[in-house]
Amino acid sequence: MIDMKTPAKRLYLVYSLNTSNTNQSSIHPGKHLYFSSQENAESVIRSYKELYPFLYDDEIQGEHLYCLVMEEFELDNTYRYQLSTRVYSPEGELLCDSVVPDDGPFLGRPERTIYHEIGEVVEIPYGDKLIFGIVIEKPLCFNEDIERYAYTASDDCYTVIHHDGFEINYAFAPLVFKPTRIVSEKIREDLLSAYLQVSENEKSN
Repeated sequence: MIDMKTPAKRLYLVYSLNTSNTNQSSIHPGKHLYFSSQENAESVIRSYKELYPFLYDDEIQGEHLYCLVMEEFELDNTYRYQLSTRVYSPEGELLCDSVVPDDGPFLGRPERTIYHEIGEVVEIPYGDKLIFGIVIEKPLCFNEDIERYAYTASDDCYTVIHHDGFEINYAFAPLVFKPTRIVSEKIREDLLSAYLQVSENEKSN
């Protein structure tokens, strides 16, 4: 007997990430919108500026729309099961995505979708802050021969040294950006020094 399993229902959650005009290192999510299909969600994302023009008026809002995020979830599941994340510019252009479900398998990123290089200074939402960091390791590059269940969606990350605590952390690939703010020479020098120190420690081990 053929198993005619009903396709899983999905929820598409869309929201903006916004920075404050008075504190550009502060970032927080806007109101969530809910959709039953990716097509409907993307249609609204492409029209976001026309639908919500007030969100693009920094003087009225007191904040700046940094990016738009679409998260896809499986409904009627016994636990929170995320299927994908897509990140768009404020104008609705797809910047980066991760279409690996929570439990994978993650077979690596196609090289053309690895947008940041080792030693590059990047900008990352981290909690309620927008911080600078330096890339010390890129996501795994796609390899169809990789052990299928060795990696999951949580491995689709850049390894980054944060400023100014200089801790090493993992940054989810779709939420790593080229800096939108001026990066001072002092910050660049500090991050480069931290990167070189990590590199030297790795060579000596």
